[in-house]
Amino acid sequence: MKLIALVITLCSLTTVFANNNNEKEKLKSFSISGKVIDENESLTGVKIVLDGKERIVYTDFDGNFTLENVIAGKHTISLSLITYNNKEITFNSADKNTLEIELETK
Repeated sequence: MKLIALVITLCSLTTVFANNNNEKEKLKSFSISGKVIDENESLTGVKIVLDGKERIVYTDFDGNFTLENVIAGKHTISLSLITYNNKEITFNSADKNTLEIELETK
């Protein structure tokens, strides 16, 4: 009887772990890259916040940024730089992997 209970328990655990692996495969991640400009000029040091502080990056000297391992789905990024108006953009990471964003002077 104990052996049967042990076999049933092991089979249940195998099924649970198999389902967890399938769930992880569904949560694919993407890299989102982009460039922040002011009219035609690249902006350095723009603070980019993914989903309200989940992750923060800054643009490089050429105005480029990359957000790694973004889970598929709808996300919001907030952009801020002194002397420029803050901006928020909502996008779907599965649909759009490259963004070009223009900030306006205050």
